[in-house]
Amino acid sequence: MRITRRNLAQIALAVVLIALGVSGYLVAVRLQTYTITAEFTSATGIYKGDDVRVVGVKVGSITGIAPDGDRTRVTMRLDRSTHVPAGAKAVIIAQNLVASRFVQLTPAYTGGPALAAGTTIGLDRTAVPVEWDQVKTELSRLVDAMSPHAGDPQGTFGRFLDAAGTAVHGNGATLRGSIDALSATMATLSKGGGDLFDIVRNLQAFAAALSASNEQIVQFQGRLASVTDVLTDGHDQLTQALTDLDGAAGDIRRFVDQNRQGLTEQVQRLADATSILAQKEPAIEKVLHIAPTALVNYYDIYHPAQGSFVGMPALQNFGNPVNFVCGAIAGLAQASADQGAALCAQYLGPLLRTVVMNYPDITINPTTGRGVGPGQTVDSVPGLSGPSGSPPAHGLSNLMAPQAGTR
Repeated sequence: MRITRRNLAQIALAVVLIALGVSGYLVAVRLQTYTITAEFTSATGIYKGDDVRVVGVKVGSITGIAPDGDRTRVTMRLDRSTHVPAGAKAVIIAQNLVASRFVQLTPAYTGGPALAAGTTIGLDRTAVPVEWDQVKTELSRLVDAMSPHAGDPQGTFGRFLDAAGTAVHGNGATLRGSIDALSATMATLSKGGGDLFDIVRNLQAFAAALSASNEQIVQFQGRLASVTDVLTDGHDQLTQALTDLDGAAGDIRRFVDQNRQGLTEQVQRLADATSILAQKEPAIEKVLHIAPTALVNYYDIYHPAQGSFVGMPALQNFGNPVNFVCGAIAGLAQASADQGAALCAQYLGPLLRTVVMNYPDITINPTTGRGVGPGQTVDSVPGLSGPSGSPPAHGLSNLMAPQAGTR
């Protein structure tokens, strides 16, 4: 088969297109991802292509593992959209003995500075799981230490079994009771789990309140310390006051013992008086309600300026003395209205007919003299007060006033 120039051109074009495609893919991958490196003391069970996770979610993969002296450098490629805190740590996670391992970046990003491309996480921020070989080695050392040997034929474990057997021997019932009580306690705690959690939450709220009230607590402690200092400085005075109080209490006790009967009687009388006041509570309330108004009204019926009363008493049943006296006669005789009128006319008719009046004539000013000054009255008709008189001669008015003196 003859290769023409045209075929060579097609082959060259295909190679160029493939190269451009691969280059474009690599550039696109680099634009969508970035690379970081972590240093571990060992990388057992970690291989190229294993996952890189954040809180269990895959965010990238391992692209390279290379030894570097006493450490191993693991290169990881992460999605460009994934942010990792600047102080993040890298941990190799082994879920079990047979499952593949992965690198966990922790903590998750919540804000702030993030790891830049090319950053290296040092040994101080990385951790590796304990290998099963190390666990077997430590278990072997523990068994060897507890097993019998030339210097100790019984061994540590044998002595432990002997001591445990001696302690348990004869105490089976007690041990069983303790286990039953512990089981009952755990069952009670299990049933009251909700209450237990509520108690814990309340304790947390109480602790938070104390934390928020730190300033007030400090002030309270300062004031308490001040009170303590005052009590300490006044210790002698406080002791003397308490001694005097104790003596006074003794005097009161002796007084009560000596006058118990009299005090009991007085208290009983006070109780009786209080009971009477309680029974008369409506009347007392009425008096307290009416008395202020009545006193004010009584004060208002007397005018000091005029020196006279402006009111008069209106006594009940005294509107007409004839009716009062005749009613009294009829009441004493227990007679009817007609019989009482006849008795009144028979015994007092001639006398009462001469003193019939509507009200007693008691509206008389009991004081003497004028109660108002010249400028305190106003005449209803001008000119009733009469002439005021001629003014005094010049110089005579000064004779009515005292002379000014000196100190």
